[in-house]
Amino acid sequence: MEEMIINDTITTDLKKIKAFVDYGMINKIINKLTDYAEILTEGKLSAIINYSYSLNSSQTNMITDILVEMQAISRIYIIAQKGKRDLEEEYFSNIFSDVYNPQSISAYISIRNMMENRLSHQVQQYNMNMNKSNTTLAMPINELHGHVKTMKELSKSSVILSHKAQHGYIAASLHDAYVRILNRPDWWDDKTYIKYFFNEDDNEKRKLNLIGRTERFSLIEISENISKVLKYFEQIEKDKLASRAGSSLSEAEEKNRDMRTSSYSDKLLLTPFGKQYGTKIDSIIDDIFDEMVLKQASLSNEDDISEKVLSIYQIYKTFPASLSAGKCMENILDVVNFLLTKDFSAKKFTELYLYLDRKISFLRYYAQVKNDVENFITEIFAVYFENRFSTLFKIIRSLDMKQYACAFIIKRIYLKQGESLTTFGYFLIKSISRYGKIKVV
Repeated sequence: MEEMIINDTITTDLKKIKAFVDYGMINKIINKLTDYAEILTEGKLSAIINYSYSLNSSQTNMITDILVEMQAISRIYIIAQKGKRDLEEEYFSNIFSDVYNPQSISAYISIRNMMENRLSHQVQQYNMNMNKSNTTLAMPINELHGHVKTMKELSKSSVILSHKAQHGYIAASLHDAYVRILNRPDWWDDKTYIKYFFNEDDNEKRKLNLIGRTERFSLIEISENISKVLKYFEQIEKDKLASRAGSSLSEAEEKNRDMRTSSYSDKLLLTPFGKQYGTKIDSIIDDIFDEMVLKQASLSNEDDISEKVLSIYQIYKTFPASLSAGKCMENILDVVNFLLTKDFSAKKFTELYLYLDRKISFLRYYAQVKNDVENFITEIFAVYFENRFSTLFKIIRSLDMKQYACAFIIKRIYLKQGESLTTFGYFLIKSISRYGKIKVV
């Protein structure tokens, strides 16, 4: 694991954070930021990164800085509120599920529109602070270079920063972020870009960010770098598993005994039902959330998953009674295993896998199918649940016992998985409650 991952700086930083970041954590963070359609405050980004509350502020900031260094997120600035004299940081994600055609993704369109609104406002603010008579003039890149230099020099001292330098620095951060989101090699010829910026740079300098002067990545390069990072942490995980597999049998037995002892901290396991069926239920839950199985599922080909979802959806609409039969059941098992690793919403699921009619806008389409899609997802999870727990329900047949079993299973999933449950993990919970005709609070 000593080889170069992306570049010297990012590689060094990744090796620093591997002490407190694993594959599951970084994968979940990336999933949360994929197709994220809003601008993030510093606090909200920290919450996404530290979703399990296992990191301190220094560790959270280290992950934020790496994401910025990778250009997976863009850091932009606004004038601080509540009387502060400095700038506040905000972010937006550059991680998209289709980097070759991002214009087809509503999150991309939303971010670009928000950026252009910010730039329209910033052009006016900049020109007003520079005492220019025409507030619609495009901002000269050479001027922004000067403001960035001034900000960096003054920030090292206790001098109060001028509004001119601040607005120049804000404009420079918006420039770097906007050019990245434009995602085209001739961005300086883009008509909208020309409304905001007057580019006097030579060709050699055009590839560099105004802040930091590092080379700018395209959305495709950002996506490739994210894949490298995920593979890096995945390899660390594999090495750990291989190391554990080499431990002695007695150590493994001791560990299993400890796990069995600790599992009885849940008093439900001490009830007659728990003593009779608890071990079997826990075994099925462990199989469903098996780390290696889900990791393998997360690497499934997106096109294959898309085809399977559409096939299942067509059967759901035409002949739902056959969802649990043959090939459809196999497809459901593959799709659900894949979805259990994802933390996006039902809305994003619809956009990725069911939105085919490009003649109408996605938002209009989703408004029409929202309830149907959520029912569809719950139904395929219900079919999945019945299949996985079929051996249990061959034994438990009475309605009262089935209801109790479902409540028992839900509690065990919460206790065993807790914070690691994804959005679709909660769809599994919902489907179990529907199957058992119980209400989950």
